[in-house]
Amino acid sequence: MSEKVIDISKKYSREISEISYILDNLEKGRYYENTGSKMDGYLSTNICNLRDELNELFNKIEYNKDSINEEMRKAFFKINE
Repeated sequence: MSEKVIDISKKYSREISEISYILDNLEKGRYYENTGSKMDGYLSTNICNLRDELNELFNKIEYNKDSINEEMRKAFFKINE
């Protein structure tokens, strides 16, 4: 068995969390057409957001781009230089 080159779930934990949040809300029926609450967003909007989040994550993985956490860490250290 080959060794893991990168731990995707650790490196991109914030991105995966955002995707999980959308999926959890949809699973619980939290979308405007079902709850009547505008803060839940329309089902189509939630699906578009989910698609965007997945595409962004796939792009970061394919091109080995920084995660949100890494971008924030770099920005923080740049401010404190």
